[in-house]
Amino acid sequence: MSLIHPGLLFGIALAIIPVILHFLLRSKPKKIIFPALALLQRRKIQNSRRLKLRHLWLLLLRILIIIAIVIALARPSLPPANYSFSTYELVMLITIIVIALLSYAGLIRYFQQHSVSQQTMNTHRTYLRGGVGLATFLLLLLFVLWPYQRRIFAEISEPLPAVSENIPVTAIFLFDTSLSMDYRQENQSRLDQAKEIAGQHLSNLPAQSRVSVLSSSSEDISPYQSDLSAVQSRIKALKTSAYSLFLDNRLRTAINRQEDDLKRSQNEQTGSQTESSGSSQYVREIYLYTDLARSAWSSQPSQLMKQQLEKLKWLGIYIIDVGVTNPQNIGISQIRLSRESITLGNSVTLKTEIVSSGITSENTILELFTQNEKGQLIKRDQRPLSTISSSAENRENANNPGLNRGSQLEMSLSNIDQPVTQGELRITSSDPYLPDDVRFFTIVAEPPPHILIVSPDQNSARLWSDVLAPEKLVALKKNRYLCKVASLNEVESIPLEDFAAVYLINVSSLSATSWQQLTKYAQKGGGVCFILGSDGNSPESMIVSFNSEAAQKLLPMELLGSLKFIPPEFLDLENNQHSLFSYFQNLGGTGELASMEVSRFWRVNPTKRGQVIAHYTDSRHSPALVEQSLGRGKVVVLTTGIDAKGWSQFLFARWSYLAFADQLTRYLLHTRSNRTNYLAGEVASYQWPVSANPPVSFLLRTPDLKQLPITVEQGKSSVLIPNTTAVGHYQLINNSNNQTRLATGFSVNVSARESNFQPISVEELNQFLGVERYSLSRDMEGLKRTIRSERLGVEIFPMLAALLLIIFCLEHFTANYFYAIDQSTEASS
Repeated sequence: MSLIHPGLLFGIALAIIPVILHFLLRSKPKKIIFPALALLQRRKIQNSRRLKLRHLWLLLLRILIIIAIVIALARPSLPPANYSFSTYELVMLITIIVIALLSYAGLIRYFQQHSVSQQTMNTHRTYLRGGVGLATFLLLLLFVLWPYQRRIFAEISEPLPAVSENIPVTAIFLFDTSLSMDYRQENQSRLDQAKEIAGQHLSNLPAQSRVSVLSSSSEDISPYQSDLSAVQSRIKALKTSAYSLFLDNRLRTAINRQEDDLKRSQNEQTGSQTESSGSSQYVREIYLYTDLARSAWSSQPSQLMKQQLEKLKWLGIYIIDVGVTNPQNIGISQIRLSRESITLGNSVTLKTEIVSSGITSENTILELFTQNEKGQLIKRDQRPLSTISSSAENRENANNPGLNRGSQLEMSLSNIDQPVTQGELRITSSDPYLPDDVRFFTIVAEPPPHILIVSPDQNSARLWSDVLAPEKLVALKKNRYLCKVASLNEVESIPLEDFAAVYLINVSSLSATSWQQLTKYAQKGGGVCFILGSDGNSPESMIVSFNSEAAQKLLPMELLGSLKFIPPEFLDLENNQHSLFSYFQNLGGTGELASMEVSRFWRVNPTKRGQVIAHYTDSRHSPALVEQSLGRGKVVVLTTGIDAKGWSQFLFARWSYLAFADQLTRYLLHTRSNRTNYLAGEVASYQWPVSANPPVSFLLRTPDLKQLPITVEQGKSSVLIPNTTAVGHYQLINNSNNQTRLATGFSVNVSARESNFQPISVEELNQFLGVERYSLSRDMEGLKRTIRSERLGVEIFPMLAALLLIIFCLEHFTANYFYAIDQSTEASS
């Protein structure tokens, strides 16, 4: 126990006053002439014994009154614990008191029934009161006070340090600056309310206090400042950010900082007592201002911070909850594009999810905008939204504040004719939370790449060309590729650098010049694919040509011979994780393609540089697709045919066959589609075409009107862009060789978790911080009470005042009621 005013304890010496009065006002014997001296003598003995007991009881009560007054004025405080009676203790207290009263009443009735004299009755009653009172006290001590003190001492983990309200504080103010803190109530955002509470608390800190301000949107660590006005300015400058670190990670940073600062101060205080318990010239505290949204905390609590706080008993953790009880919101949770990169003239479908919580409105509209060449927003479409919930949903929302309900909606953009199309989806609503009312997107459209298809069989070449560029799509200018079919004799005369990829179908032999020409083409970044198929009835010449020195510089395998599968086998694509087949996962898998029979194939032996992409299902697991990277290009070999000439039935795989042809071509181009839509905080990247001249530098235009230079490392084919904390549209401009042109663009959106206001539960907070290791407040008054309780302990002045009142009542009862009974009895006698 600690005392706020320990000097007042000297007032306990005043308790001697009732003792002095007791002896000064003690009754003196009176001389009374009475004939029945024997009877008088007996009554005198009985009366003196009763009066001595009552005088001692009254003396004790008056001493206790003075002691209670002095202790109450000294304002003692106890370490934080649950000082209220438990259910067991309360039941035992009531039971013992009831038993004592019933026992006293029963014994009094027993004596009255035996017709004893009034003098004897008074004597019995006096001893009975003393005996019952003593027995009651012993029972309370044994069955109530003893378990009570054991429980309290078990809860008190450590005695309080020296108590004072003026000890300087070393504090860290940690602010949740995630976008959920932009929720407005009474025309004030949650961050504004947190700033207001922090400002009031800052003005109440003792002199010489030091404060550091941290936020969840940055890993920066500000120094401790004794100039509280500068701290106030730093707090006012805080803003929410679309990118935010998890609060538990930032809280652990603050804890480590307090621990490091304590060690530093201990090292500076040479010659002083070691502060092993963490006590120092400062009280050390951390204040976390947050709306307690569950999304701001890690999904899995780490035990490291909890274990660390168990050791640092001297560090106070205060959480100030500025969240709202029943949030209302309607917003766009996320947006999905059917494709981020397309060919010019094609369409894109936008799928979006609308979430709502506590909003009932029929006038909400979802609008679709895109930017024109001048950057102006043009409305392309709009859809009405209904956010009226059923009664059952309303009840569920009432039971789960912050619960979001989602609905799906699709919109489409047709005939995209700009290389970079940037737009946004916007909700026209007046809900209290605005950041999720808009979602941004970027679509990149490029001219269809030119593909060269070479084959001695024009029908096979035309068949593959129709798969890559169907005539109907070509007529509508929505084809993804522009295909040119050439005969084998034209290969040496065609400039291959004009094509993004070259297919050689059913080619049985090539001249050394053609092999060298294809090798140089691949080394410069071109894609080459051999679909072996028919051998032209001369397998020996084909083996000789493909295994020649010039061919082996290009090919990833050595040709051994053509074989038949009896019975037919299939492509083994189960659990195939290669990127060539990753797109099939969005289409339900490769089941249809893998179920097509393969009757004939070429047996090959991969070279050291060759990598097998897929096998057949035969016992040897013969290679079906073999690839190798050559210079900046790529070479792929399919060891069976793709036409209906007895090699395979891939042609009958319908959409799987079309998807396979498309993905194989995209893989040959080996320029993966640049991602154009990110979440805040993610690292964006841009990879330029291999055939293009490597840029030297870029200029990044951000949504907040900044222009940041980005330098390209020599020899790299891509660039990373880490500065994506602002929400909106970004533009990457190639300013190499004194030329400025738009290279690409991308958009950044806020995470969908920022629209989820579901609060974190006390059980989850206990998992992060530990049970009773933190204090939770919702306003300034609650924070003051909590801090006072944590710093000074639990003041027992109210309990002492109640005890003082009880003692006063007992003293009054003893001084008046007891004597009144005897006086009335003697008068009646």
